Amino acid sequence: MELLDTRQLRAFQELARHQSFTAASRALHLTQSAVSHSIKALESTLDMALFERQGKVVRLTQAGAKFHPYAIDVLNRMQCAVDAVESIRHPGYGRLSIGATITMSHAVLPAVLREFRASFPHYEITISTDDTRELLNLLGNGTIDVAVGMELSGTSTYHFRHLFTDQIAMAMAPAHPMAQKESIAPADLVDQDFIFYSRESETYQILTRGFAETKSRLRGHLQVGSMASIKEMARLGMGIGLLAPWIAREELAAGTLITKPLPWKHADRQWGMYSAENAPGNLAEQVLFGIVQEVAKGLDCPAESDVPRRAG
Repeated sequence: MELLDTRQLRAFQELARHQSFTAASRALHLTQSAVSHSIKALESTLDMALFERQGKVVRLTQAGAKFHPYAIDVLNRMQCAVDAVESIRHPGYGRLSIGATITMSHAVLPAVLREFRASFPHYEITISTDDTRELLNLLGNGTIDVAVGMELSGTSTYHFRHLFTDQIAMAMAPAHPMAQKESIAPADLVDQDFIFYSRESETYQILTRGFAETKSRLRGHLQVGSMASIKEMARLGMGIGLLAPWIAREELAAGTLITKPLPWKHADRQWGMYSAENAPGNLAEQVLFGIVQEVAKGLDCPAESDVPRRAG
């Protein structure tokens, strides 16, 4: 068989990731025509259609899905080969692509990267920020090397190392009517407006599961784009923010927000670092994990040894 062209594999990788010729060409800094030509040439070499159009979206065919992990593996191995040679010319050189949730990116990653840079000054570091589930998609297609996020069900294909456990709480202004209650029952929350980051987030799932357990219905909610917005809107009395107390340490210390525990079980979240199951972590990834652990201790988050793991 004719040897596969690296440029064709890159075009295949980006088109599979973005499901759009426009987005793929933008990522590769090429024209759409060049990307289309590379895909047609690759399909001609394999004598198999790899993509099919569904409206404006381009999706992998069955053959494309089968080919995808091998293409990613080839590209990753080629990058490792280049890095190995580069490390001879520049000792200490390396690459690390980190994925992190928005919360982690804002509250934890700056301090982590400062410490990591001290140990690996010549490393090229890239950061991707998204929800945990999307980060796992990026990890699966080789876009990132590790992902720092929450433990999710159905992720056994990845290696997960536990970092810490936190609990979602209700953040509100001191003048909020709920703030005066010594204890809050599930029935007290039926008519409340909740502020959260995303319907896709584990935080929102905790909320909906709690209402389902008590056979009640979530009435009002506000979905906003950042933790800063959640805190500010809660501070202004616009509703009850859903967040872990360590995210609002400054506001809690200043007294502009208070937190109350949710009246349901299983409001805890497990945080950790994901890596590919078949890709043993290198020294840089091990050091990164240790630094995140140390920074997390300063967030008043219990360490793994202090909190029992949730069953299942």
